[in-house]
Amino acid sequence: MSAPHGPAWEFLLLFVVVIGGPLLLERARVPGIIGLLLGGYAIGPNGLGWISRANDTLPDLGQLGLLYLMFVAGVELDLALLRTYRRSAISFGLLTFAVPMVAGTAVGFVLGWSAPAAFLLGSLLASHTLIVYPLIRDGGLGSDPAVATAVGATVLTDTLALIVLAVVSGTTGSNASTWVVVVRLVAGFAVLGGFCFYTLPRAARWCFRRLGGERTVRYLVAIAGFLAAAVVAEVFGIEGIVGAFFAGLALNRLVPNEGRLMDRIDFFGAAVFIPVFLVSVGLILDPRVIAEPRTLGLAALFVVACLGGKVLAAWLAQVLLGFTRARAGVMFALTAPQAAATLASTTIGFQIGLFGTSVVNAVLVLILVSLVVSPIAGRRFMRRLPRPSDTERPLGSRVVLAVSTVDPPAEIFQLAARIAAPDGGVVHPVLLRRESDPAHDAAAVSALETMANAHGVDGAAAVVVDRSLAAAVAHAAAAHLATLVVVDGPMWSDRAGAAPPAPVLEFRGEEGALLHAATSDDLAGEISRRAATPVDV
Repeated sequence: MSAPHGPAWEFLLLFVVVIGGPLLLERARVPGIIGLLLGGYAIGPNGLGWISRANDTLPDLGQLGLLYLMFVAGVELDLALLRTYRRSAISFGLLTFAVPMVAGTAVGFVLGWSAPAAFLLGSLLASHTLIVYPLIRDGGLGSDPAVATAVGATVLTDTLALIVLAVVSGTTGSNASTWVVVVRLVAGFAVLGGFCFYTLPRAARWCFRRLGGERTVRYLVAIAGFLAAAVVAEVFGIEGIVGAFFAGLALNRLVPNEGRLMDRIDFFGAAVFIPVFLVSVGLILDPRVIAEPRTLGLAALFVVACLGGKVLAAWLAQVLLGFTRARAGVMFALTAPQAAATLASTTIGFQIGLFGTSVVNAVLVLILVSLVVSPIAGRRFMRRLPRPSDTERPLGSRVVLAVSTVDPPAEIFQLAARIAAPDGGVVHPVLLRRESDPAHDAAAVSALETMANAHGVDGAAAVVVDRSLAAAVAHAAAAHLATLVVVDGPMWSDRAGAAPPAPVLEFRGEEGALLHAATSDDLAGEISRRAATPVDV
């Protein structure tokens, strides 16, 4: 008999850590991300030595997980909030980036680092990850102006941090002149921007419509998209994570947050790719290095520069933008956590030789401190904010498309998709029937879903049965928490006897549409503008 070894053993260790690490630490009220980092240390060369330094498999998988992490960071951002609160989001984004950036860069120069290393340190301390956002959102504050401002600011801070990373990594170790490097980076960003924000969405939309009937196709198209963007970035000497993040932003509107594609992206990211990256980072964690006075001193400086900078930025937002102290506190809690971009920049800095092991371990201490402090601050300041009595959801956030046949006109899918698109919403196709009608078989439902996918609709098809079609419309709207119901033909009447929980838009083909149960006078005009069709009330 021989000691366990080989790929099967390594993958077994990896998934044991992925399963057990977060579970054990979350029971002690410690963020699960720390369990993955500690688990990586435990199985790595600085721990039990089960994964040797010569192993290339896990680091390579970790690199893929890093690209995936940055893609998810871009695709999950709520760009609708950025549009709504763009002035305050841009102002606060600049503040919460510039203050820690200056503080971190100053720390680097005080320590005698080179300019590239100092600037890279400043940029990684200036970024943040919205780890506390689910806590704030679940507390009913997702639409609060301060929360929306901080979420919108994330787009700007992470983009600026990755641009600094791209410039630093592109100029480090290059024998070319400064002008050659600058021209290459400018050309690279121009090509990357054109590919991500022009070519990629059109190619993805074409693939979704032509090939989207297969459940796995949309997911694989998204994976291929961010990998292609990473390759384009690397061709011009820009780090691949910049391309992956830009690809996430570019595909943001094509991937509704409540759609099935986002479910798959979140599932595989949370289950495999992102945990593998965190475990791979844990492989270089060394408690002996952390315990050294130099590492602890670096960690203390990083904590002061990062969290102190975030506190100062939130206070400036309170003074300059007119937020209350409680709202400024929530903004600090949202922008203080360090995870995605911080880990990405640290990993790249270590790989290109700007950061040593002490710096990496000091940054891991900073991440731990930020993940402990942020939820505490979030809970404390949340209690001081007023809860909205009735949060108004965007018109297109959850559109129910109700049809009574398996072959509805293609125009109705396109109309529903156009209404949902500005809000990044999802369309749920629902097949209705009366209790007295023959049952629909599984093939009919599958055919409706395939037709919906071909027209860019990502929601899962469902069947609703009730005593009448009008009652089924109300039933479907309530079950899906609809913000608007689009029905194919006269299935609804104001005298139906069942009050709908959302406005009902009756599609009449070339004659336009008729709106029932409108909640405001200007709703018909807004729907008409989005759908590009006349709407009567």
